[in-house]
Amino acid sequence: MEIEEVPDSPQNTVEDDALKFHTSTPTEDTNLDDPELSRTEDLFGSSSPLFFKEKGNECYRDNNFTEAIDWYTRALTRLEFSDNDVLRSQLFCNRAACHQALGDWEASISDCTDALCFDESYPKAYLRRSVAFEKTKSYQKSHSDLEKALQLDPSLEPKYSTKKAQLKKLAESEFEYEKEQMIGKLKDLGNNLLGKIGLSLDNFKVQKNPETGSYNIQFQQQ
Repeated sequence: MEIEEVPDSPQNTVEDDALKFHTSTPTEDTNLDDPELSRTEDLFGSSSPLFFKEKGNECYRDNNFTEAIDWYTRALTRLEFSDNDVLRSQLFCNRAACHQALGDWEASISDCTDALCFDESYPKAYLRRSVAFEKTKSYQKSHSDLEKALQLDPSLEPKYSTKKAQLKKLAESEFEYEKEQMIGKLKDLGNNLLGKIGLSLDNFKVQKNPETGSYNIQFQQQ
């Protein structure tokens, strides 16, 4: 049975758009008739991982996110000695959705990362981790994950093109900030070392050659 996604509201703001994944229901990506899954012992039994997964999905639909996490965890435990990496990845991704609904972004990032360890071509895991990275202000990682998801599933491009552009700007700003911070630390280190011989970085002038793009460093006596 496939759980329907919560439809996007036409009144959604940009902030709502950023949260769309944690408000959407984890989908039942697994086809119960899949030959790969048919090899799972006691497939439809009350102790099978698929039974636990469905119980988790039911709890999610009822907004019982903590209980859903417990069911997904029990399903993962049942899969401990299984080679069914596809189902394992889906369970981690569904549990990540619960963590997002509870606002636990770090736990969501961790579960999405585990999901991708077992299925590195899972777009939904990249999408959910992108949201979690954005909420933790890791914009470069968020943008990278969204790009990866759209590469894996180009049909998502129209829906998330605006979000991708927003994240790109945020990622560029984050990069520039980190670069300035690093340059500042290097300057402090350089001045500390040069100060021991009575110099500072102010004694050195860096000039860029517009023709070659190379840099020249000139010493200037203060």
